[in-house]
Amino acid sequence: MTTSSKHDIDYASYQSILCLDGTLPDASFFQVGLPIIAADGAANTLMRMGVEPDIVIGDLDSIEPVFRQQLTTHYHFDQNYCDFEKSLQYLEAESLMPCIIVGINGGYLDHILNNINIFMRSNNLLYSPPMIGYVLSCDQSRTLELPLNTKLSMMGIPSASVTTRGLQWELDKSLLTFPGKNSCFNRNVRANIQITVHEGCLLLLIYMQQSARKS
Repeated sequence: MTTSSKHDIDYASYQSILCLDGTLPDASFFQVGLPIIAADGAANTLMRMGVEPDIVIGDLDSIEPVFRQQLTTHYHFDQNYCDFEKSLQYLEAESLMPCIIVGINGGYLDHILNNINIFMRSNNLLYSPPMIGYVLSCDQSRTLELPLNTKLSMMGIPSASVTTRGLQWELDKSLLTFPGKNSCFNRNVRANIQITVHEGCLLLLIYMQQSARKS
């Protein structure tokens, strides 16, 4: 499938865009006709960008009162879950998954690590330009067509047995763990590459140079 030439994403494969309260793409990214969901404080950034989310979800302790009055909100009071988790629960219930997740980074390190922890349980897309990210689980394989010398990183979280084809530093049922040894800043030497996970769970991060095709 062919991705957008501007953002390297096949938007037709996703049902919504979920915005966390971190660094967001520019306003043009959101002009693709997908529902926009803001996790609490992310609504403030979106509104200042001129992007109006379809709904704001969370305990609503971070959204500014003036924006809360203007927007549709869904109050979720359970403090056993963070706003990211509450938003995913809403999207699942409303059949708005899989989604594109933006704003996963930026801000406090512990928040970023927790966001990654939650992302690893999903089948969604991480977008943090120029990086896109996927989760590959046991017995999953992903084929990608990328510009030569594209940088990518693979991290087993907490562990993954991985085989690759088409990379500068190939893996052959190699064990990646976090903490431990991972494959960071690897590069492709063939336009068409394949990554297979035999066991565990893999975080795959790709630093896009230009549009690419994935299948």
